[in-house]
Amino acid sequence: MEIFRSIFDNFMHIRRSGFYMESVKLFKHYGGTSINLVNFPEYNSGPENYYDKLYSDTVKTAYNVKNNGIDAVITIGPYPLDYFYFLNNNKEPVLYMEKGIDLAIKYINDGKADVLGEIGYPHFPVSDEMYEKSGEILKYAMDSCKDYNIPIILHTEDMDNKRYLEIESMAKNHYNINKIMKHHANASDLNYKNNILKSIVASRNNVREAIESKNDFLLETDYTDQKEKINKVIPPYSVPKRALMIKNGYSNYDEILNKIFIDIPYRFYQKDFFII
Repeated sequence: MEIFRSIFDNFMHIRRSGFYMESVKLFKHYGGTSINLVNFPEYNSGPENYYDKLYSDTVKTAYNVKNNGIDAVITIGPYPLDYFYFLNNNKEPVLYMEKGIDLAIKYINDGKADVLGEIGYPHFPVSDEMYEKSGEILKYAMDSCKDYNIPIILHTEDMDNKRYLEIESMAKNHYNINKIMKHHANASDLNYKNNILKSIVASRNNVREAIESKNDFLLETDYTDQKEKINKVIPPYSVPKRALMIKNGYSNYDEILNKIFIDIPYRFYQKDFFII
């Protein structure tokens, strides 16, 4: 089912323990061409080799995604809630997560992955200490990526404009604001006055509101590929379906789709694998 020459889902988790390649085939069947494949926490290995196993598994999954005819940009890095995993295993979370950042950068510089993420802050209330430590880890990530111009994808709580501006200030002091993206942003965030790129979940209402804002955005499912949560996430074919909705509902659909699926992804990732 061809809708547009490039349909890119900016944030998906595909897991061997989930529907795995069935999800990829569904995405492709509805017109999808490429995804951002993001590692998903799997706390079933020891803390010492946790990140090496996680990154290696993600790279292998991306290989299989590509063999199924879908191109992929690969995002790896410490997830904010890894903090609790290391703490519960009597390890120093900041130290281990910074080592995870170092290893991710090595993978990226070796050409095995492309992006650092999803990194940042927990999406629910935590202690002031943990929140501050999460900020330290994010600053370390920005400082570490600076010399290599590696894109960073943020995981955070829902943010108001004041909080966006605080993150923007951090990026300006430690990195490059043009290489920072907030994933799972609200469509209403597009009306805030800041320069952080937003990736919004591809619901119908979000897409309409995002287009009305006339600001830059990307579309994602944030699909987690968990069989036990099949009814709690939007399905892997949602971005292609929103592309069809745009094509059927907007006279300038070609301009809109070019911007979402080609121009903005290329600007952020500096890769031209989005057109199959």
